[in-house]
Amino acid sequence: MLRYILKRLVQFIPVFFGVTLILFMITTVLPGDPVALRAGEKKLPPAVYQEMRHAFGLDKPWYVQYVDYLGNLAKGDLGTSISSGRRVSDIFKETYPYTARLASAAIIIEIIAGIGAGLVSALKRYTFWDTLVTLTTSILVALPVFWLGIMLQYLFGVKLQILPISGASSARFPEILHLVLPAVTLASVSTAYAARIMRSQLLEVSGQDYVRTAFAKGLSPSRVLWRHEMKNALIPVVTFVGLDFGAMLSGAILTETIFNWPGVGFTIYRAIGQRDFPVVFGGVTLVLIVVLVVNLLVDVSYAFLDPRIRYGSKAEG
Repeated sequence: MLRYILKRLVQFIPVFFGVTLILFMITTVLPGDPVALRAGEKKLPPAVYQEMRHAFGLDKPWYVQYVDYLGNLAKGDLGTSISSGRRVSDIFKETYPYTARLASAAIIIEIIAGIGAGLVSALKRYTFWDTLVTLTTSILVALPVFWLGIMLQYLFGVKLQILPISGASSARFPEILHLVLPAVTLASVSTAYAARIMRSQLLEVSGQDYVRTAFAKGLSPSRVLWRHEMKNALIPVVTFVGLDFGAMLSGAILTETIFNWPGVGFTIYRAIGQRDFPVVFGGVTLVLIVVLVVNLLVDVSYAFLDPRIRYGSKAEG
């Protein structure tokens, strides 16, 4: 196991350099001047303009900026925001808890509703409940997330006025109610996929020889379900949910922007519009690290779900 983890950590290195290098190359072709955007409608004197570009290192070639970025990152410094003048690390210390809170609420919805719906659909196959789950998941997969978010805002926030439509806090509603609509929106498509995977896997394992053997031994249907079928059927579901949780923890730009949720995704979105490259680079670095770590944890969890898997063994090669 330790050998496998070390091997994966080594594989992270080219991924990290590849993603960050491509990001730096893209910024060279993006239109817009971050210094001019920071000045707004004011026209800066040429000397002041050049001084500000030099202060933020924007007068250097992109590859020199990239080397400086790596050097500062090695020291734990993500840089300084061009638009606000604040340290990028301080910005994400404030915004990341909001993203973590939203991701946790969404993944709870996905686990309970997705696995529950898939379980009901598999156990009640070819019945009304199976048809209902299949139809609902098909609709959720087809709906654009931004459209669903706007419709939920209109229905529950504008028409019924029982839930807040934006922000993370207000004087009218408790903070927990601000989580409801963005969490449901964020979890909608993933919940549909989790239900489909759960249903298909459960139907597949129900026809395996070890399941028939368990029934032949006289075990009750509920005992066979929970002790034999579910354990194997959950492996692909855990993979999907784990990777999806990593993506959610990285900041859901679309959902956070629709609901004006002050998380990592919304911060990166605003930074792109302002051409605040230090914030963009810092956000992408944070996102990349979170995704890689979560992917590693998901891979390691296989060995606990399925004892037949042994990382780092001779069978691996």
